[in-house]
Amino acid sequence: MAPLPVADATTLSPPGRGIRPFGAVLFPFLQLMNNVLIIGAARSGVAAANFLASRAVDVVISDSKPESELQLADRLDSKVRKAFGTHSTTLLEGIDTVVLSPGVPASIDLVREAANRSIPVISEVELAFRNLSGKVIAITGTNGKSTTTALIGAILRAAGRKPIVAGNIGDPLISVVDSRPREYVIELSSFQLETVASFKADIALLLNITPDHLDRYSGIDAYAAAKERIFQNQEPGDVAIVNADDERTRSPQTRARVLLFSSTAPLGEGGLIDGNDLVIRLDGKESRIHRDALMIPGMANVENALAAWLAARAAGVEDSAVETAFRTFSGLPHRMELIREIDGVRYLNDSKGTNVDATLKSLEGMDDKRVLLILGGKDKAGEFSRLAPLVASKVRVVMTVGAAAETIARALDGVTEIVPCEVMSRAVEVGRERGKSGDTVLLSPACASFDQYRNFEERGKDFERLVRDIR
Repeated sequence: MAPLPVADATTLSPPGRGIRPFGAVLFPFLQLMNNVLIIGAARSGVAAANFLASRAVDVVISDSKPESELQLADRLDSKVRKAFGTHSTTLLEGIDTVVLSPGVPASIDLVREAANRSIPVISEVELAFRNLSGKVIAITGTNGKSTTTALIGAILRAAGRKPIVAGNIGDPLISVVDSRPREYVIELSSFQLETVASFKADIALLLNITPDHLDRYSGIDAYAAAKERIFQNQEPGDVAIVNADDERTRSPQTRARVLLFSSTAPLGEGGLIDGNDLVIRLDGKESRIHRDALMIPGMANVENALAAWLAARAAGVEDSAVETAFRTFSGLPHRMELIREIDGVRYLNDSKGTNVDATLKSLEGMDDKRVLLILGGKDKAGEFSRLAPLVASKVRVVMTVGAAAETIARALDGVTEIVPCEVMSRAVEVGRERGKSGDTVLLSPACASFDQYRNFEERGKDFERLVRDIR
C-alpha cells in the first residue's frame, strides 16, 4: 500500500494536546481546519462530520453509496454538505484536510489525488486525539483487542475511576472526547492506525499479529506495519505492552518501556502463567491471581487478562481492583458465548471469530471429535488450510456457509466431513440433526460477515435467534 499523505504534527497541531474548553474558542488545530472533506459516511465519518460542523468548520461528507443505502446519513448535522453516490476528485477543491473513515481503503483515487495535492489525510482517531485531554491507553492486535479493551475499562471502574472506553469497540472516539482530563481506553484497528500522525498512547498494547485483512493489505508485513504505528510517537515515560510468544510483536520499535506477557515462557519480568496462577513480576516484586478468578474462559482470554493486568499496573491500579474485575467481567457478546444447551449439546456463538487464527484459538480447548463447526462468510484472503490439523483432531463435521464455502471445502477436503449449508438456518438444522450429547455446535466462521450480514454482531444474533427457536 502506498504511503499516505498523513498530517504533519509540526504544522497542523500545537505541542501537546489542547485543553481549553469547547465552545466559541476553537482549539489551535481546528483553527487550521477551515474546509474539511470526510470520506466515508459510516459511524466514525458521521461523528467526525458532526464534531467539526458544531465547531464552525465547513464540512462536506462523501460516500460512494447513495444516501438511501446509508443508515447513518439522517444523523448528520444539518450544516454538513453531502456528496453521496460519488468519490469524485472534484470534491477536493478548496479542501485543506481530509478525514478518512477506517472502512475506506487509502488506495481509492480520491485519497491518492489528495496526496498528489499535498492535502493532509488523517483518521477520525487522529482528529479526536488532538482535541482531548488526559491519559490514553490504546489497544490493538489481530484477536482479543475488544475483550482486552473492555476488561481494562472494567478494571479501572473497579478501582473507582471513570474511564471513557471507545474506538473500534463501540462509540467513535471523536463522539466522546471531553474537555476535562480523562482516562481513555481505546481499541484501535489497523485501518484506524493507518492515518494517525501525532497520536500517542501513554500505554500501548499490541496483543498479537496473525494474517488478517489480506484482502486490503499487500501482505502480512504491510498489515503488521499498520498495527505497529500504535508505538510510533511513544516516549521514554510511556509503556508498550507486547506478546512475547508472537515473533512479530515481541520487539517493538518504541522508546517506551517494554513489558512482555506470555502464556508459555517463564519470563523473568512481565506477565506469565505459573501453574494455576496468573503472575505479574515487575521491579523485583511478584503478584499472583488464581486462574479460577478469571470468569472468561479459554487460553486466549488468559493472555488478554495478563495484558490488561500489565496495563492496569502501568496506570497505577492496585491488584485488588484487578482481581475484582476478573471475578465480575463475564466477557463480550459473540465471543465464545454459550447460547443454550439442548439435550447435552452446547451451542457457542463465536461470531467475532472473523479470521483463521481466531477460530484456531477457539478450537484449542475443545474435546476431540466433539465439535460441529460452522465456517464461512466473506473471505479475507484467509489461509483455511491452516485449520486442517485442529479440524482433524477436534471437529467431526464442518458446515459451510456464505461466499467462502467452496474455498473452505477445497482447503479442508479429506480432513473431516463437510456439509454445504449455504445459509445459517441450514447450518443450525444440521447441527441439531447431527449433534450428540457432549458435542458442541460452534459458530466460529474464520471469515468476515459482509456477504450475508451487515456485521459480525448481526450474524451472531441470527445464530442466537435460530438456536433459541429450536424446540
